[in-house]
Amino acid sequence: MRASQAAARVARLVARLAIAVALVGGAVGTVGDARAQPGQAPLPALPPPTDEPPPPPAPTSAPPPAVPLGPSEGAGVPPVPPAPPPVVYIEPPHGSDSLAFEHEPTHAPRNALWLGARLGVLAYGGGLYIDDPNAGTAETTGNFIRPGGALELNVGARLAHRYVPYLTFELGLGAAGRRFDGTDTRVSTTFAGIAFRYVAGDVNSVAFVSELAFGFRSFHARGDGESWSLTGFEPFRIGLGAEIRLTTRFTISPLVTISDGILTDTSGNVAFGPHQGDGLTGPPFVGNGSVPAVAQTNYYAIVFGCGAHFDLIGD
Repeated sequence: MRASQAAARVARLVARLAIAVALVGGAVGTVGDARAQPGQAPLPALPPPTDEPPPPPAPTSAPPPAVPLGPSEGAGVPPVPPAPPPVVYIEPPHGSDSLAFEHEPTHAPRNALWLGARLGVLAYGGGLYIDDPNAGTAETTGNFIRPGGALELNVGARLAHRYVPYLTFELGLGAAGRRFDGTDTRVSTTFAGIAFRYVAGDVNSVAFVSELAFGFRSFHARGDGESWSLTGFEPFRIGLGAEIRLTTRFTISPLVTISDGILTDTSGNVAFGPHQGDGLTGPPFVGNGSVPAVAQTNYYAIVFGCGAHFDLIGD
C-alpha cells in the first residue's frame, strides 16, 4: 500500500518536470529564430577602451543672421532696397599755405605780434599853464591849438587771446590857436607811452575793449625860425571801444580815449601874434626850464578814433 502511494508521487513529479522542460525548450527556440532572421547584420564590436580623451567636436560656422522681412515682402511687392552706407568726407590736402588760410575759420590768435595804427579827431580842454598866479588866469589850450586830427602807431604783442601790452606814439595836428593869429606858426602835439589793452567777450568776432596808458605829452609851436615846446607827464589815458575781427589776422577797433595831465617843462621860445589883449609877446616860461608849481594847471584831451591792427607771426 505504501509502495503504491510512493510510486504515484514519483509519477506526478516526473510529469511536472517534463512539462517544465517542454516550456523552456520552446522559449529557447523562439530566441534562436529571432537571431537567425535574414537581412539583419550583427552589431559591430565596441572599440577597446583607451586613456586618451575624445577629440573636440569640429567647429561649425554660425548661421547667417536672419534678414527681417519688410512689410511688403511676400505680398507680390518688390522689397525696399537697404539704406546706402554713410558717406565719410576726407578733406583733400591743401596745395599751399595760402589756400589753407582761406579755409580755416576766423579766430583770434592765442599769441601774436600786434601792429597797427589809429586815426581820429583830437580836441583839448583845460589849460597849459597859469599866466598870472595872483589872478589865476589860465592859458587855455584853445589859445595854442584848435581841434584837429590824430594819427597813432601801436606796436605790441597779443597774449592768451585777450591781453595786449604795447608801445604807442600819437601825433596830433590842428590849426594854430588865437595866440598865433597873423603868423605862420604851426602847432602840433605828441604823446609817447606804454599801454595795456584788454579784450572782453567773443574775441573771435566782436568784443569789448578797454585800454589804460601812461606817458609824456608835449605841445609844440614852430614859426619864424623858432620853436617852443611844453612837456609833462600824463599819468593815465583811458580808452573804451570795440574790437571787430574781420579775419584771423586783421581787426578794426572804434575807440574813444580820454586823458589828463600837467605840463611842467619848457624848451625854446616862440613869438605870439601882434595885438594881444594882455600885452604878452610870447610864453612867460621859455628856455630849458620848468613851470613853477603855482603856475601849473590841468589839461584834458579826447580822441574819437578807429584803429586797424594786424596779428602777425603768432598762432
